Amino acid sequence: MLWLVHTFLVGFLLWGFVCAGGEPPEPGHAQEQAGSAELTNDHPEVSLAVPADTVQSAPPVLELHFPRVVNPNKIAFEVFVFLTYRPNGGTEAEPARILLGSGSLYPADQPGGLRLRASGAWRKVKGAKGSDVRLVLEMKRIHPTKPWTHVAVTVAAPEWREEN
Repeated sequence: MLWLVHTFLVGFLLWGFVCAGGEPPEPGHAQEQAGSAELTNDHPEVSLAVPADTVQSAPPVLELHFPRVVNPNKIAFEVFVFLTYRPNGGTEAEPARILLGSGSLYPADQPGGLRLRASGAWRKVKGAKGSDVRLVLEMKRIHPTKPWTHVAVTVAAPEWREEN
């Protein structure tokens, strides 16, 4: 009887994943759909789905908040922010990447945030017949010759805003 319940649950989860239009995560990339995500020295990249209504409205400003930072050695790092999409109907193996900008936290062990202009990137995305628009954040050391120590940065849900 237990195997029947297990089989049902696995089938139900797979059905939900397929019906939601999910794709398996790209290898080596953390992937989140909503809420917060985390960048770490071991997993320095995160990919967040951009909702279809956000793509349609193309808000010109993106605000990112980093409410929790664990960086006991105060390793200087920078967060690069990209919009990615699959042009030409998604036939390319790799998505196109558009840099929105980058920034760092100072002090490197304190919470903070970034405010980036996105209007130029939206013009490129709107002009393509692309799909699967994502926000990709990548954390890199400012001094690449220094070794990583433990760094963990919580990324709150992105906030897309109008000019005001």
